[in-house]
Amino acid sequence: MMRCLVRLLLALQSSCSVLAGVCLVTAGGLYGAERFGDWDGSELDVGAAISIGLGGVLFLLGLLGLLTSCSRSYSWSYCFSIILLAIVILQCLAGVLVIFFRNEIEKVVDKSLRQSMRSYNLPDPGDSPYQVTVRSTWDGIQNILGCCGVMAFTDWSDTEFGTPGLVPESCCAEVVAGCGSDIDFGVENPDLHQTGCVVAVQGEMAENIEMVVAVIAGLLAVQVLGVCLSCCLARSVQVEHCDL
Repeated sequence: MMRCLVRLLLALQSSCSVLAGVCLVTAGGLYGAERFGDWDGSELDVGAAISIGLGGVLFLLGLLGLLTSCSRSYSWSYCFSIILLAIVILQCLAGVLVIFFRNEIEKVVDKSLRQSMRSYNLPDPGDSPYQVTVRSTWDGIQNILGCCGVMAFTDWSDTEFGTPGLVPESCCAEVVAGCGSDIDFGVENPDLHQTGCVVAVQGEMAENIEMVVAVIAGLLAVQVLGVCLSCCLARSVQVEHCDL
């Protein structure tokens, strides 16, 4: 009975890993299908490639976990637990590196966001899935957080979309038809959100730091649980083999 429960929990955790991997590969693939043909080594190009790589690793790890949950080989279960433990350690090291190189990472994120803004356009039947995703994501973030652009609404002036004096209507404090037109980027505009989205996200994280820490700790705990479940399963199978 206990072994069946362990197998079930390990299978559920592995399924979550497969799902996360699919999401990352899909996100990177949407960009890559349209932009990798003109690869120029930009921050967004590299980020999409990393997303696909990480997604592939998570997907493979999830498949291995599902196989482990069905396997009757204790040696393989032990091997899988070691692989999981190594990945947990690597993630902890990556977290330390993020803290030390926070400023550099923030600059990369800033450049990546500005590059994604260049793909924003008004809805068109011929839009690619990537363009639809970019537009939906920017509109969603700006609506939910009450922000505009990366650091300010003037960031849109550096894009082809904003050159004629346009910003997305999601930038408007009160969304009405045409509120994002005829914008003078040289003066303050009280009708638009004044806060940049990077600042807005940082503010939300600072206000909800307990939740952020809890989510990170929870994700780490789930992976440590996977190590424990693999070891428990391996031990259970090993005892059964010895009894036989």
